[in-house]
Amino acid sequence: TITSRNIAGQCDTRYVMQWTSALAMAPLSLRRTSTPAKSSPAGHFSFGIIADVQWADAPDGHNYAKTVRRCYRGALTTLGDAVDWWLRMPEPNKPLFVAQLGDLIDGMNRRLGQTDAALETALGQLDRMPCPSVNLVGNHELYNFDREQLAEAPWLRHGDKEYYGFSPVEGWRVVVLDIYQISLIGHNKDDPRWLEAVEILARENPNVSPDGADGDWFVGMEDAGFRRRFVPYNGGFGREQLDWFRSELEAAAEVGERVLVLSHAIIHPEACGGMTMAWDYEEALDIIRCEEAAGCVAAVLCGHDHRGNYHCDEYGVHHCTFISPLNGGKAFGLMKVETGYLEIFAPTIDDCLPDVSGATVANSGRQPFSSWALRIN
Repeated sequence: TITSRNIAGQCDTRYVMQWTSALAMAPLSLRRTSTPAKSSPAGHFSFGIIADVQWADAPDGHNYAKTVRRCYRGALTTLGDAVDWWLRMPEPNKPLFVAQLGDLIDGMNRRLGQTDAALETALGQLDRMPCPSVNLVGNHELYNFDREQLAEAPWLRHGDKEYYGFSPVEGWRVVVLDIYQISLIGHNKDDPRWLEAVEILARENPNVSPDGADGDWFVGMEDAGFRRRFVPYNGGFGREQLDWFRSELEAAAEVGERVLVLSHAIIHPEACGGMTMAWDYEEALDIIRCEEAAGCVAAVLCGHDHRGNYHCDEYGVHHCTFISPLNGGKAFGLMKVETGYLEIFAPTIDDCLPDVSGATVANSGRQPFSSWALRIN
């Protein structure tokens, strides 16, 4: 279930997501409620969420298609506002960590010679939090740093292979994925992961040169469907990571843990426009849905697609794609994990997550979620 309600003070609206086992699903619905949920005595926690800050000390620009304005300096202001907002959270909702879903600084910083300064400034905002940040590797990290540099980065866990799991509280596991293990960006030219990326793109999209140089990557791809994901700004998990992912979910299922998956790029085509997905998203979905995982995954949280999106799949997994602060607005939020449901708070929810496809809007206004009714089977 996704429920929304107006809340005085900290936030305008929020989602509440309820889940059922993949082996025993029930209909899912979106409805309005009027009373706040009470915190569970154990096994609950909250964490901040922000994606694709892409800050740079540069004038506003546009996306590649020149259709969306990008507020590079404003994105840093939004990051600071997010930290202020998280710091003001009352005690039951104080974040245990911040999920920074990748692309903290923009790739143009390298061209401007501002990479280190931009990163220091952005991390300085996150360091104001009394809790750690879980920083994912996005494509813009790899425009600024190679994997050897990331392996030495103190703000990452591993850098070269930035996938791992941790348990924030009893009964829950967070799995962090690294979508660019197979990639044209970040790797040396003799790295097997780069060589595999060259082979994949040569097969799936011959418009892309091995050096990943800019060009019209979509010539003749108008009817290619999800094959349009085979471009250099996406990448693949790779066999090694996918095998690890399967074992991580199997281990969680064996001990009765629920799982939240964090990934920079999207792993469900209905949670994006189809051009910002992992190359091997189908294998990742198969692992989430496999019998050994026993329906342990509650949600997959992503960035990368700046417009954001949301999809609840037929297995009851919530795929949330968060909007980028580059777009303007208050693009950040807080997820509260409770027994049986998730809540997503935000100062303005439609700046954090976009409209849910298929929703019926009963009343117009800045807070559309307060009057939606939607059933998902």
